[in-house]
Amino acid sequence: MLNPWFGPYKRGISIKQTEVAGAPAYLLSPAGLKSKESAVVIHGYGGNKEEVVGLGMAAAGAGYRVYLPDLPGHGMHPRPLAENVVREFVAGLTTYGFRAAVGHSLGGRIAMALGVKPLCLLSVPLAPRFEGRKSELLRVLRARRVREGKPFGGLAEALAVLSGPWPDPPVLLFYAFQDLPTCLEAAARGSQSGWETSVVKTAGHLDIISVPEVLSAVHSYLRKGQAGCR
Repeated sequence: MLNPWFGPYKRGISIKQTEVAGAPAYLLSPAGLKSKESAVVIHGYGGNKEEVVGLGMAAAGAGYRVYLPDLPGHGMHPRPLAENVVREFVAGLTTYGFRAAVGHSLGGRIAMALGVKPLCLLSVPLAPRFEGRKSELLRVLRARRVREGKPFGGLAEALAVLSGPWPDPPVLLFYAFQDLPTCLEAAARGSQSGWETSVVKTAGHLDIISVPEVLSAVHSYLRKGQAGCR
C-alpha cells in the first residue's frame, strides 16, 4: 500500500517501476527537472518501498530524481536478507552516484554506508541487539514479513556488515520518543558526534516515516543541500 501522505510535493512528480542494484524499485521524477542528480530512499526492516513513497515525494520535491528500492528479503526483492546479499546490494548502490540519501531503520544504516551527503536518517539502530519480549519485537520489527534464515537472523548479519565508521556531520537524524533502545543509543551517539538530532514525540519506530513534520524537515534539508551543490 502506498504511503497516503505525499505532502504538497506530489504535483508534477511521476512514479514508475524500475530496478536499482538488482532490486525492484520506484523512480520518482519531478516534471521539468533539469538536474540529473539522483537520491535514494531506503525503507526499514520489515517494510517495503511502498511505505516510503511519502519520503520519496519529499526528496523529489527538493529537486532530485529519487529511487526507492526494496531491500533484500523484503517486498518484491528476489533474494533473501543475508550477509552476502547485503554486501552486494550496498556495493551496487554505490555505483549509481547518488547525491543524497534517506533511510529508515536498517535502511538508514545502509544509507550511512554509501558515503553520501546530504544524509537524512530515521530511527537507525546502533547494534544488532534488540531487548524486549519476542512477541513485542515481532510486532514492532515485523520479522514475519522478512525472508531470512531465521527471525532477526538476516537483520543481525546485515548490521554486522554495516559496522563501518559512522559518517561525520552534517547528518540529520530523527528518532521516536519511545523508540527501540538500540535506536535511542544510536541517537545519543549521533548527537555526541555532532549530528543534528531531533526527537519525534508523536510517533513510534514504524510510523515516524509518515509524520508530516519529519517529511517537511527532510524536504527542507535536502533542498538546502541541493541548492548548495549548484
